[in-house]
Amino acid sequence: MKHIFTFLTLTALLASCNGDLCKQTVTYTKATAIYGNLDDIRNETINSEVQQIENPGKVYVGEDYLLIGEENKGIHVIDNSNPQNPVQVNFINIHGNKEFYVEGNSLYAESLVDVVKYDIQDILNVTVDSRALDVFDFSASDNSGNVIIGFHTEVVTEELDCKDGINDGYVVYFDWKNEIIPASSVPVSFAGSSTGSVGTVNRLAYTNDHLYIINRNQLFTLSDESRLELLSKEYAGWRMETLYPHDEYLFIGTESGMLVYSVENAETPQMFSRFDHAQACDPVLPKDQVAYVTLRSGTECQGFTNELDVVNISNLASPRLEQIIELDSPYGMAVSGNILYVGQGTNGISMFDITDDLNPQLIHQDRSVEAYDIILHPSESNRILIAGVDGINQYQIGDDVKDLSLISQIKY
Repeated sequence: MKHIFTFLTLTALLASCNGDLCKQTVTYTKATAIYGNLDDIRNETINSEVQQIENPGKVYVGEDYLLIGEENKGIHVIDNSNPQNPVQVNFINIHGNKEFYVEGNSLYAESLVDVVKYDIQDILNVTVDSRALDVFDFSASDNSGNVIIGFHTEVVTEELDCKDGINDGYVVYFDWKNEIIPASSVPVSFAGSSTGSVGTVNRLAYTNDHLYIINRNQLFTLSDESRLELLSKEYAGWRMETLYPHDEYLFIGTESGMLVYSVENAETPQMFSRFDHAQACDPVLPKDQVAYVTLRSGTECQGFTNELDVVNISNLASPRLEQIIELDSPYGMAVSGNILYVGQGTNGISMFDITDDLNPQLIHQDRSVEAYDIILHPSESNRILIAGVDGINQYQIGDDVKDLSLISQIKY
């Protein structure tokens, strides 16, 4: 069964009334709620034949393999033992998945309302280790007990009676969107992992046997001892975007600032400090005594700022802004030794010397590379991977960090 909801702004209205006769022509976005049986989804086959990469999301970089998320469907497994010739070898079905995190031989992923821990020791035969049910609690259901598993949206123009309200489903749609993990504002980005290669554009983080997840405004804490178990969820901020673990803290990037949560007591994260900035998209990368914060303009973040904020966190209880570096269109970041890489989308990749980490110096900007996120290979220090809209590029870093030699590309 499908139900129709409507939402967003009325863009055209022509009405004519004659006594009780009243018609209106409206152009609006119609959302069709898609219902499904959660038990059927939870029992779907996990491993299946390889398939075309069509709508990539998160990308995990392991020693010899890559995991490339297919938005809302699952994860492609790529054998990368020969980086000159990556080969697809498996597809992991995970209904509704957008975010995942790898810790050792475990893969943590959200699946609609659940969070699932998978055993990936045998990457060709992935199995479920445990499942935390109904973490993202959204109870809207139809008369058959099926629940909302998604929405199909389209812009339509219709003639309606004036008494018909076109926004009846507004609350339902946005309640659902606010409860689940939203899509990232970055087209393709690197997932988090315990290898030390942690992407900066994630909503899942793992530390001290606990999994932490953010949606738009809540922080979820799950224990991972004998099995995954939801411990708590709490309001943490407004329009949160990214989550990065560092020492005993979680660094949360929001559209209006950086939040720092202490997880010294892993079961009960505590707000520790914050740093406010202009409205913008906001990944955060902490390193020793500094946090690098990129701010990007765009309609998805309702901002007009493009810059790199250098934040002094030597006193983490009171972060302070050291300097602002203007950029073109910053997205994800990575650090390798004394080099800070900043992906600038269609404006390429920028490289900064951070020998003095509070005073980054631009040494090169390569505009020939489309870069939305960057990550270092976990064991090959001279190999870097860059996520673009057309594929994942693997590069060899030369003796001069400005020299990037293409090894291979995994095309979408």
